Amino acid sequence: MKHKLPFTPAALVLALGFGASSAQALDYTGYFRAGPGLTSEDASRACYGLNGGSKGMKYRLGNECDFYGEFQLAQGFSKDGIDTKAVLMVNHYTGATDNSSEGLKIEQMWAEAKGFDIAPNATFWIGKERGRRGDVHIVDTFFVEMMGVGAGMKGLPAGTGKFGVAFYKTDSDAVHPGNRFNAEWVDVAANANGKINLFASITKGDFEDGKSGGGLTLRHDQTDLFGMTGLNNVLFVQASQGSAALNMNFGDLTAGSKAKGWRIVESVNWQRGVLGGQAMLLGASETDGAGVRTTSLSAGGRMSYAFTKNFKLVTEAGYSQYKTEGAPTAKLAKLTIAPTLATGPDFWSRPEFRLYVTTAKWNAPAGNVTGQAAFADKTNGTSYGAQVEWWF
Repeated sequence: MKHKLPFTPAALVLALGFGASSAQALDYTGYFRAGPGLTSEDASRACYGLNGGSKGMKYRLGNECDFYGEFQLAQGFSKDGIDTKAVLMVNHYTGATDNSSEGLKIEQMWAEAKGFDIAPNATFWIGKERGRRGDVHIVDTFFVEMMGVGAGMKGLPAGTGKFGVAFYKTDSDAVHPGNRFNAEWVDVAANANGKINLFASITKGDFEDGKSGGGLTLRHDQTDLFGMTGLNNVLFVQASQGSAALNMNFGDLTAGSKAKGWRIVESVNWQRGVLGGQAMLLGASETDGAGVRTTSLSAGGRMSYAFTKNFKLVTEAGYSQYKTEGAPTAKLAKLTIAPTLATGPDFWSRPEFRLYVTTAKWNAPAGNVTGQAAFADKTNGTSYGAQVEWWF
């Protein structure tokens, strides 16, 4: 008898898993966060963040109201000197507690191969993938995110670094269709324990009056800053114009040359004995297609202190502001204290099981930073909750 199974992301995950060769291990990785929360107002759990672009930095500890998880399977194969791999990732997002209507979605599905005789050190790929990304964890923001449906090559030796190119196409119903070309030169030796990474983006709207654009990012990665083991630093310097976004992805494909922006992000992370943490400083200026300019600033950090191998106290403070031409400055500050259980004493040890208290204060020009009616005329709030965060 033949049975037909409905095609869903979950069924595809099972098919890939059961279809894996017994001679080669199936690799799996993932991430999720979840937990309940309360707020001081007569409302659902509240989270606090300014809205939009670089002005929207939201310091995330004790300040995430959603459930999110992503789960990836990868299977490698080797034949005649060619190493290949197929990858599938599904994810689930729920914007509020106990609401599972959004289901599983395919986040990535791509294949790659390395070892072809024309370029034995390069990796070729086709599909839907995240590509090169670079983030600051405490604000859950990817300042470089060259993701999408496309094809490309990466890892080609070039000087002291590696070169890659990719082409992406978007045909989403939610946005105008467009084309994007990305190039990268990464892991370029610079100073002692330091490397430079360069990323470029060219975009073009694939429709009548679709606009072109371009962007450039320099990222400097430094380990053992000032010769101190466990002290690391990342610096982003970014600029874009037209229909390209600052993160090297698609921007507004209808935006012409008036749209432009720059952003500088400095982030340091450390682990020195029982004390670990991450801090960030951001400055940005973004002008929209109508020529209206917004400047923004954000500064904050998270610190963990391990009292025992498995118990640490984690605190996070953050401040963000932005000013749009012709409008007053919007401001938001938050503070979180979170007693935490973890598998180890380090800042990056996961999973973490947290209890937290978060308090936030903002000014009237920031508007309703929670999006909840109960806070329509408020300029402060306090939330309580529990959260698990896990990557594996």
